[in-house]
Amino acid sequence: MNIFYWVIALLLVGMGGYTGYTNWSTYFKAKKLREQFLKSHPDAEVIKSGQARGWLYILMLVFCAGLGIVLLNSPTSASFDADTRLAQGVVYIGLGIFAFAMAGEAMMDSVLVATPDSLVYEDQVLKFKNIRGVTVGKGWFKSSYILLNQAKEIPVSKSIAMRVDALLVEWKQNRKATFRNRKERRAAARRERESK
Repeated sequence: MNIFYWVIALLLVGMGGYTGYTNWSTYFKAKKLREQFLKSHPDAEVIKSGQARGWLYILMLVFCAGLGIVLLNSPTSASFDADTRLAQGVVYIGLGIFAFAMAGEAMMDSVLVATPDSLVYEDQVLKFKNIRGVTVGKGWFKSSYILLNQAKEIPVSKSIAMRVDALLVEWKQNRKATFRNRKERRAAARRERESK
């Protein structure tokens, strides 16, 4: 039975460590990109949505780390030997590491920076002209996606998908109001090329 706990503990610590490294490095890249984007686009709007998931992961981190520390420091009894106690303590520490890793992703995914013609999600800038559409999942377990050109999809939370969908509809309406037909859009593009 102890081998089972040790295998689970090592998997959780290893996967949690790797996931934490990738999620937190992407989080810091996204934070830097958002700061640069906000400096260069004073009309940008910061949209925060769905932050409960991040707080749940932090709560899970505190609970698992606390339980792991209690197990590691509890006295040994006849029915609960030291090796089993140590293995279970490391399992809970591994769960805490995994929760810490996922908290970085949750905090990164809950922030969206939008301008009239583009948006920043995670560590990438998305132009509205490159977005084909948004699929908003229904129910608890269906995924939502931002659909990009060249058959690319970005998985997002349902709240972010609804916000991006509303921004995309607004962008399309503004674009149609600016140019009434294709001929006028081509003429404007030609004038812009000639002026350069």
